[in-house]
Amino acid sequence: MKLITLLFTILTITSYGQVTKRTQSNSKNLPEYFLDSVRIDKNQLFFDPNKIAEINVVRENDTITHSYGKIYIKSKNPKDFNFISLRDIEKTYANSVSTPVLFMVDNEFLKDDMATYKIDSAYILNVEVLKSTEIEYLKNSLPIITILKIKLKTKDNIAKANEIHIRGTEILPGF
Repeated sequence: MKLITLLFTILTITSYGQVTKRTQSNSKNLPEYFLDSVRIDKNQLFFDPNKIAEINVVRENDTITHSYGKIYIKSKNPKDFNFISLRDIEKTYANSVSTPVLFMVDNEFLKDDMATYKIDSAYILNVEVLKSTEIEYLKNSLPIITILKIKLKTKDNIAKANEIHIRGTEILPGF
């Protein structure tokens, strides 16, 4: 009987000893972001990073909000920002459109609540309005929708906008 009890105890200790605590990656475990002391969602706010004066990282675990740290972003001049909503962009560029609108920012579709996204108007390079009927592979498979493609003034987008594309095979005299 003592041997069975000892064997059972050893097996129990061994099985508990192999249990590891797993931490799940959760969006609540991310740090909170603040722009000029106003809490923001970093994935839903677009602005020029050159307008940042400093960034301060505070490492603390907040048990109330379940966030791990806070990131304070201080701009060079808070009055330089003119944040507008996606609905404001829609009214400006596609006011007469009566079809549903999909938004793209730098070639990525926005999937979250459209009301939460804000873009600094000075950070918009251009806005292109497309109808699904203008896109060959969409015109037969989707109902009529409007796509607003918003390009931001990133280094890559500005470089691509300044590229000169020459078409044709004819060589002009003197070249």
